[in-house]
Amino acid sequence: MSVPVPIWSAARPPIELTSFVGRWRELADVKKLLSSSRLVTITGVGGVGKTRLALRSAALLRRSFPGGVWIIELADLNDPRLVADTVAATLGLQQQSGVTPLERLPEHLRDRPLLLLLDNCEHVLGECAQLAHSLLKQCPQMRIVTTSRQPLGIAGETVMELAPFSVPPEGVGTPELENLLQYSAVALLQERAQAADPAFTVTADNAHVVMRLCRQLDGIPLAIELAAVALRFMSAEAIMDRLDRRFRLLTGGTRTAPTRQQTLQDMVDWSYRLCSAAEQVLWARLSVCGSGFALEAAEAIGSGDGIRTDEVLDQIRGLIDKSIVTTERHPDETRYRLLETLRDYGRDRLVERGETTTVRRKHLHYYRNLVVQAEAEWFSAGRTTVFARLRAEHANLREALEFSASEPGEAQAGLVIASSLRFFWLSSGFVYEGRRWLERLLTLTAERDTVRVKALYVNGYLNLALNDATSGTALLDQARALAAELGDQSGAAYVAQISGLTALYNEDPARAAALFEDALAGHRLIGDHSAVAYDQIELALALAFLGDHERAAALFRECPALEENYGEQWMRSLALWAQGIAGLLAGDYQQATAAELESLRLKLDFHEHFRIALCIEILACIASADGDAARAATLFGVSHKIKQNIDASLAGHKHIARLHDHYEAVARSSLGEETFQEAFELATLLDFDEAIAWITCDPSKAGRPTSSATEESPIPMLTPREREVAALVAQGKTNKEIAATMSISRRTADSHVDHILTKLGFTRRTQIAAWVTKTGAAQEPH
Repeated sequence: MSVPVPIWSAARPPIELTSFVGRWRELADVKKLLSSSRLVTITGVGGVGKTRLALRSAALLRRSFPGGVWIIELADLNDPRLVADTVAATLGLQQQSGVTPLERLPEHLRDRPLLLLLDNCEHVLGECAQLAHSLLKQCPQMRIVTTSRQPLGIAGETVMELAPFSVPPEGVGTPELENLLQYSAVALLQERAQAADPAFTVTADNAHVVMRLCRQLDGIPLAIELAAVALRFMSAEAIMDRLDRRFRLLTGGTRTAPTRQQTLQDMVDWSYRLCSAAEQVLWARLSVCGSGFALEAAEAIGSGDGIRTDEVLDQIRGLIDKSIVTTERHPDETRYRLLETLRDYGRDRLVERGETTTVRRKHLHYYRNLVVQAEAEWFSAGRTTVFARLRAEHANLREALEFSASEPGEAQAGLVIASSLRFFWLSSGFVYEGRRWLERLLTLTAERDTVRVKALYVNGYLNLALNDATSGTALLDQARALAAELGDQSGAAYVAQISGLTALYNEDPARAAALFEDALAGHRLIGDHSAVAYDQIELALALAFLGDHERAAALFRECPALEENYGEQWMRSLALWAQGIAGLLAGDYQQATAAELESLRLKLDFHEHFRIALCIEILACIASADGDAARAATLFGVSHKIKQNIDASLAGHKHIARLHDHYEAVARSSLGEETFQEAFELATLLDFDEAIAWITCDPSKAGRPTSSATEESPIPMLTPREREVAALVAQGKTNKEIAATMSISRRTADSHVDHILTKLGFTRRTQIAAWVTKTGAAQEPH
């Protein structure tokens, strides 16, 4: 799964690494079915191309869904309860206690015109059916496409069974080459064979055997792709001879048409036999990995018993050459992946070898070490890379946690993983999942050690993040008692830190300050520098709420996170955010604004939309306190829109909620209810990038949405193209004339005008003309 895109943008389907062959009729069918049915399930045997068709359909339909096309990959889920969690996290929803993702998703998505693609549902069919039924019942503008080996079986579902590629029929002569390539199976074979060997082509000499090969493989795309790779080092005739022998062995010499699934199994068997002994072993061992793996993981998990660590890369290259392993290139590393059908096959071979437990244990211990290292590097210049790595490894982390919970004697390793992922659970939106793992693993081990202390306080923190104060406080109490019993200074300091946050969020700054003092002393004693910086920031903020501005300022001056050369940008953004609040409370509005703007710029790199909203909240409060009620109204509107899109609120941050309520009331009183509301609502029409562009520019030079709140120029809420259209509307041109002038379709012109009316809050073209004349903001067409 990838990091959620900016909340007001549609999710983008992944880039295809190979060309799309055939299926044009099926693409049209999916589009047609979605026009009359709100749930389309694409079914078919493994390897027939269900996912590829769904992804291409999603890409082509993107413009039809203003709410976005959201792709949820479910193949790696072992726990059916994670289906709704995964959808919620992909959509960027904040998780809350007392309301499950299954309950929150329909409410959050009720009015959104979006397309949801649930890929590989067959092993979590019941949960997918329940989720789809709930969403479709309560979200009238939503459409859902699922891929599965069997239908969901709910009312309103339209099932589209995906057939294999077309093959030349039996009993006919060899068609002309041009006609032969009209069969999708033949076209795919040639396309993929040429990728492996550019010299290969279908000719009059080999056309007959190519036809037989495509028929033998029943037109199943994955089987054809595997065969195409083999054409690099053997002829089509040789492949056919080997397949014929394989079929005779299986059928006792008669070639009755096997099921299509058996055909794929035969082809995978044959591909397995083409591998060297070392490649076969590595294929089996790597099948324990979830959604891909890095070379380092493959070396740790796949080596041993006949395969040296330095040989693993060569064996992977061999598997890539045979199309068993695929490559995924990322900015920081190359990752490898087994297609799900081939991974299933590898797991069966691992069982046959009797290595399943051994290899899964190696997998568990590798990812335990990786997570411990990631936690140590979380507050460093490499945090963004660490987070991206953990996101990429999420499926592997689930595999490791599931094994630790089900294998006797391994629960302790699972506790280390689940608790060391504390920042990942919070930052990625999988708070519920983190809590479930910790609850499950804590019941499986009775050791009273520092590992348990950490698991208890991390679970307490996750419960508090879900606004479950009762459970959170109880867990912190258990952690505090056990840390005292063991003399665990680190555990005691972290319990004090988290308890301090709880007190601060619940408007008890005096108790918070005392707890942060304890945490700071403990973390200084054990030399935990990142924790010391965090304690300093929160202690300074608590003191600012107590009115001790002098000591708060002194702590901020001492905080390394506020140094310009500080490498860890997330901690620096937190320090600047807190410093902005302190400036607001002290009445230093210029310093407060500068700190919050810099904090916002840093936060954008982490895609943490709730923290971005909190930053904009404080900027709104500062503007209100400084007498700029119109700017405050716009900022409050932008923050509201972000929180609305991720279904978040300030309920768990009462100290910020109080500031919000006070300064929003001040701005409303200054502007008047009607004018404030007009500016507020107009701000919610901005898209995310436009809003951020306005906020982060010089306030003295930037305008805001046109309303009676101000006579300044509007902020750049219209795109350059829309400003061109607005200028033509002001000239009195019709949509047809605009289309001709700009060399665009009439439909596109209609769409531009509709967007302009919506963004400006107008209902008539004359209002657009008046707006252009008044503001001079629209660009003349080129």
